[in-house]
Amino acid sequence: MGFGLGGAAGFAAFFMLAAYAWLAKTRPYDETVGALKAAAKENARLRKSLDIALATHDAPVAPARSTRYETPIKGDRRHQLGMITGNLANVLGVDVWVNPENTRMEMSRITEPTISATIRYHGGARDVGGHLVADRIALELTERMAGQTHVAAGQVLTTGPGELRESHGVKRIVHVAAVEGEPASGFRQVMDLNRCVRNLLSEVDRLNETGEELRSVVLPLLGTGGGNSDLGRTAEELASAAVGYFQAHPASRIRTVYLLAYTDAQAEVCRSVLTVLPELNGPTGK
Repeated sequence: MGFGLGGAAGFAAFFMLAAYAWLAKTRPYDETVGALKAAAKENARLRKSLDIALATHDAPVAPARSTRYETPIKGDRRHQLGMITGNLANVLGVDVWVNPENTRMEMSRITEPTISATIRYHGGARDVGGHLVADRIALELTERMAGQTHVAAGQVLTTGPGELRESHGVKRIVHVAAVEGEPASGFRQVMDLNRCVRNLLSEVDRLNETGEELRSVVLPLLGTGGGNSDLGRTAEELASAAVGYFQAHPASRIRTVYLLAYTDAQAEVCRSVLTVLPELNGPTGK
């Protein structure tokens, strides 16, 4: 729109005051009151229109296409941070997908609009009608739980990629306990996101040490799906944690960690973080 709601309201108020001062000098009292009532009515109409326009503009919208950005870490020629925009289901050629899971490690139903559901569905075997017939990743994750009912916040478990290996070039799924749930209250983001990032990158490097070649990681904005978290703070904490990990592990075989920005709003936040974080040199697009 070119201006915010507060600025528009302020401009309207200024206009009304100026109009009142001018009308008071040039018109009789009754005409002045009538003109002010008309101006107030028009101002209310404009405010309502602006509210609708801003609400529409601010609604989360997935970018039309997937775009990648990378930015080097200052003083580090080996590692970089980046961002991938759009739906995770359209991301190709990234070795590790991170699944922000709950502390019970129970994957979402495939009809839910979550990262977990996306991974579960596309990682499973499907029939010609697109129906899930073999729930590969969810079953393997259950096996990895080995009878436990829950894990600690920030804990990670790794599974294979299921059908994502062939369709998307994924080599591993790292499930991190990034949200905690309460009965009848839903899920909330865990407190220590730094621990989540540190644990999942350590796990990827552990697998690298066993001979796997896991060079890239796509990291969703952990715990922001339910809207109960600060998007900007989350993106900054995740980016800072990844930079901190590389600084502490200069020999890490991971090359790039991508933040996943599913909506246009997330993309703006992630781009800002990659631009202003002092340890980075700013994003370049592909």
